[in-house]
Amino acid sequence: MRLYDVFLSIHAKDFAAQSDWWARFLGRQWDRAPMPSCHEWSLTGDILFQVLDSSDGYGGATVTLHVADLDAEIARLGAAGIAVPAPAKVDGFDTLRFSEFTDPEGNTVSLLDGR
Repeated sequence: MRLYDVFLSIHAKDFAAQSDWWARFLGRQWDRAPMPSCHEWSLTGDILFQVLDSSDGYGGATVTLHVADLDAEIARLGAAGIAVPAPAKVDGFDTLRFSEFTDPEGNTVSLLDGR
């Protein structure tokens, strides 16, 4: 199997609100809208993140992002109006920490730092 891109997608009941929340979360507007029901960000290399309009209530998702500085991201998100709980240590790892919360539609979002 040869892969060209990896797509991570959130199915949103309220497309406009979810797109706005994820734009604030990622710290920038989407890179493109390939169709009226899709906002898409290029995250790294061949990894794309999408918010898809799903007003029928279909789906949900879990998004986990490994960041360089969890404390700095929690502070940035707080300044953007997104509450993120204090990080917790991951058992069995020396420095790996995480913070888990939900977006406005209940999708699980986790941030990690360390190894």
